[in-house]
Amino acid sequence: MRDRPAARTAARPTSAGRTVALGDTVDRIVAEWQSTYPDLPVAPIEVVARLGRVRARLDEELGRLFAGFDLTAADFGVLAALRRAGAPYTLLQGDLMGRLGLTSGTVSVRLARLEGKGVVARRPSHEDARGVLVSLTDAGARLFDQIAPAHLANEERLLSALTEAERDQLAGLLRKLLVAFEHEQSQSPLGFTVAPAHLTRRARTAVGLSDRAGLLVERVVPGGAAEAAGLRSGDVLVRVDAQPLHSCVDLAEATLRAEGGLRLRVLRGEVERDIEVDAHQAQRP
Repeated sequence: MRDRPAARTAARPTSAGRTVALGDTVDRIVAEWQSTYPDLPVAPIEVVARLGRVRARLDEELGRLFAGFDLTAADFGVLAALRRAGAPYTLLQGDLMGRLGLTSGTVSVRLARLEGKGVVARRPSHEDARGVLVSLTDAGARLFDQIAPAHLANEERLLSALTEAERDQLAGLLRKLLVAFEHEQSQSPLGFTVAPAHLTRRARTAVGLSDRAGLLVERVVPGGAAEAAGLRSGDVLVRVDAQPLHSCVDLAEATLRAEGGLRLRVLRGEVERDIEVDAHQAQRP
């Protein structure tokens, strides 16, 4: 059973001390923890719990639309991946697994279901004796073209509580968070590789150093701009151009903007120092 939002609209304080005029179920959870366990650091709940609850509501709404076509959201994901691949709408089953982020067994079950509906077909690959090609049939392509407009209109409707500017802002923040999980290493054109902030914090605390957010330098390219500036493996980048640095996205954007030197605040052990990397030496894409 879902937690129900409080019927009254009394203002509620957040974990950061701000007051909101109309709260949600997460606000209630935070308020209860602040009352019963005031020393518990509950700020992450404000984000993580909301992501989970919004995702659950979205899945429910999206699933209702797909059910009208006798599909699940997972089924539609397969059709979309094949259609997105372009004509002839065919992928190796292994490539499809990678695009969907699923295991071989899960994909096989899903494909068997869709094959039974006549919307995908499988055949051996002539180029790879162990490979299986998965194709969208003509019926599958027609079904996708029927569903896609309704699906996207449904998604747009579900975002109605946000203005266009708010949607753009939210998309940017979610991109930062997703990049951190999808890229365990990020290569800078200035000649170094960094790990995302959550892995940086884990690595520092594992060796007894302070829990500081930043980007852990895992490798410095010999002869590159970063090495010339004095950057070392094991350093943590905590600021760029005087701004806090928690994301590889922010580092990449600052590098693109840099016209001369890129100012970095580096944490080496527990000691901070400033270095300047010559952005003119960056290897531009």
